[in-house]
Amino acid sequence: MSLSLDERRKVAESLLRIKAIQLAPESPFTWASGLRSPIYCDNRMALSHPAVRTHIRQQLCAVVEERFGKPDMIAGVATGGIAWGAYVAHELGLPFCYVRGEVKGHGKGNRVEGDLGKARNVVVIEDLVSTGKSSLSAVDALREEGARGQRNGGDFHLWF
Repeated sequence: MSLSLDERRKVAESLLRIKAIQLAPESPFTWASGLRSPIYCDNRMALSHPAVRTHIRQQLCAVVEERFGKPDMIAGVATGGIAWGAYVAHELGLPFCYVRGEVKGHGKGNRVEGDLGKARNVVVIEDLVSTGKSSLSAVDALREEGARGQRNGGDFHLWF
């Protein structure tokens, strides 16, 4: 399922209304990937707006259920995908974990935080993608911890 045109428009209008989308053609933003862009979408802004947050959460849940049924677990990619992943996991009554960008330098030194248990069907949620590098790195970290996707020949499900 992809969001209907009306739903995509409603999300975009909401993000514009709360000023999550900013334009700076004369002084482009530098994304985490190193790419420069005249457009920046700060999806974290939606977390501060309950109505927008609820609508986006509902749309994420609908897409996860339609595309992937009932996965074993939701994984959020740090940092932007943590909140969205946790909201989806809560709404769907699923376990949740998150994946750091790199191994934690203290404590237990984890990169994957949470109990993977016997999760095999994992949906990875990222808040924004430019090159996909952080999302694919998160999938690699989950695989290293023993999680395996079942769909698409053992791949994980990525949803942005």
